Amino acid sequence: MTDLMAPWQPTAADPFDLAKVGHLLRRAGFGGSLFLRRELEQAGVAAALARIAGSGVTAVDEELLQDAIAFGDIGRVRAFRVWLALHAEQPLQQRMSLFWHGHFATGNQKLNDPRAMALQLATFDRLGQGRCDDLVLAMCRDPALLRWLDNDVNTKAKPNENFARELFELFTLGRGHYSEADIREAARCFTGWHVRDGSFFFQARLHDDGEKTVFGTRGRMDGGDVVALAMARRESAEFFADRWLRFFVHPEPEPAEVTALAAVYERSGRDVRTTILTLLASRLFFSPRALRSKVKRPADFVLGLVRALGARAAPTELAATMATLGETWCEPPSVEGWHGERAWLSPASWLLRSNFVADLLGGRIGKLAPGAEQLFVRAKKPADYARIAGLVLLDGVVAKADADRIADVAAAHLGDPVEAARAVLHAATCLPEYQLS
Repeated sequence: MTDLMAPWQPTAADPFDLAKVGHLLRRAGFGGSLFLRRELEQAGVAAALARIAGSGVTAVDEELLQDAIAFGDIGRVRAFRVWLALHAEQPLQQRMSLFWHGHFATGNQKLNDPRAMALQLATFDRLGQGRCDDLVLAMCRDPALLRWLDNDVNTKAKPNENFARELFELFTLGRGHYSEADIREAARCFTGWHVRDGSFFFQARLHDDGEKTVFGTRGRMDGGDVVALAMARRESAEFFADRWLRFFVHPEPEPAEVTALAAVYERSGRDVRTTILTLLASRLFFSPRALRSKVKRPADFVLGLVRALGARAAPTELAATMATLGETWCEPPSVEGWHGERAWLSPASWLLRSNFVADLLGGRIGKLAPGAEQLFVRAKKPADYARIAGLVLLDGVVAKADADRIADVAAAHLGDPVEAARAVLHAATCLPEYQLS
């Protein structure tokens, strides 16, 4: 590919087919029903991108947000976020919020503050597709993150370097692109950036107002100046490009891919939405290298199955299942977030995934509506069941040997349409290909 970020153009040999639509919906959202995929296939790639991305920001219903917060129960916050992911009119917005949740990984176990967690996630919804500088600065004033990284005890008398270190290492630059002196001086810049009554509060008397030197720039700087200096560095553009490529395209980006996306990001004025939409429309995104190259995270496996079935299920139960599978929203395992990919899969987690599918289809974790058998009303023969299951779950891309095995499963239950539907769908979700996004 001569230009990795050039728009991909479908051809007769490489059409915008069901597999391409499914790829786009899984990576830019949480999948979609066969009806939706066929609709977008007919609409074309540009229309599909527009449908997924929408106008940019849909305001979170304030009443629903406050209801999630009201009881001080982190489980309600998780269920609310699952509900948003399942029903988002603009799936990319929720996908970006999930990215930022793993990027600015903050956990409620330390905070014990569901309200702060819910408001942080709402900030991702609001700013996650805007100018990256604005989001990073907002996070530097975010009560949950300030407390999570101990900046609420950072004072001029006793500077705490934890927040500044993670800002450079995990949030903006990556290891090796700053010095210990930069961290010490940046920590001084963030002194007095505290939390009071659940909101950001600048404690002027505890702020070090003296001159500091960060990245070779000297002056009476504060945290906002540090963010501006870090975000303007070329290393920061490459850092974000690498993260977005790993999240949306492939777990092992090549240097040329990072360079190409970083250039798009810088040309856009560090605008997240422009950068991501360019990536999602690119030759790289639709290349064979990207297709089915990532392991489904628990959220994609759980929510993606519900959406693929065109059904509804209980958000509380789905959030609990995701946690059992290793992805507890509002509780990333560390400040580095979820490592993902092959770490998501083990013999134990594969069994747990299989059990979830059986419980979902069997109605044991909340009623699945409509029932799975509705997908197979036109199936007459075992091969029909196999074909429909392959379309619903794998975009019709199923090896003949796998299709034959699924047909054998259908044949064993052909006298019972409900059991036949559940059995073939369960068999399809156990295929190795279904574990890939």
